[in-house]
Amino acid sequence: MDGMGRTIQFSARALLRGIATTGIVAALALAGGCSGSGNDASSTAASSSSTSRSASASSTSASASTSSSASESNASASASGGTPICASTDLTATLTQGDGGGAGSSYPYLVLTNSGTTDCSVTGYPGVSLASGATQIGAAAERDDSVDVTTIVLKPGDSAHSALRITNADNFDADSCNAKQADQLVVYPPDQTQALAIPTTDYKGCANADTVIITVRALEAGTGSQQ
Repeated sequence: MDGMGRTIQFSARALLRGIATTGIVAALALAGGCSGSGNDASSTAASSSSTSRSASASSTSASASTSSSASESNASASASGGTPICASTDLTATLTQGDGGGAGSSYPYLVLTNSGTTDCSVTGYPGVSLASGATQIGAAAERDDSVDVTTIVLKPGDSAHSALRITNADNFDADSCNAKQADQLVVYPPDQTQALAIPTTDYKGCANADTVIITVRALEAGTGSQQ
């Protein structure tokens, strides 16, 4: 009996040690599982936070870019807006005595008047030449830059003028000029391709295009007062 009792006691201790060991292993495994879940959750939260910050930054950047583009567009629209350029159909062209004549040249004023119903603007030099019928005589006018270029707003009825100098073609050698009688002064308002014609027989042109007899100044406000 004593030997059997010791055997039973030994078996019971071994069983208890096995149960304890199994419990410890299970507890460690459970703790490891919890720790892994915690790390995964932290990683997921960090990733979500990073994504949120990235999306927010992208949204802010896109908003700033849109705002900047809108501002540039508005500035561009403002710069290109304002008073429209006078079309040829908005204008009438006349010649006045201007500064008269002398020393073989005349100095008339070319006057452009807004004959339309709305404001428009002119800037710079008109194109000017003499013609006979539909044929231009010789060279077009050369620019005289003694007057600064400015933009002039013309209300309906307002005018701008350009001072011309037209040299008498008869002053030149016949071979270098080949003078031809003109019957009109042809005018292209600034930035326009449609011409205006002023009937006149006061001038001759040089058919030789190498001989320039007209100069034109930039447009100035008003009629120039001389009539």
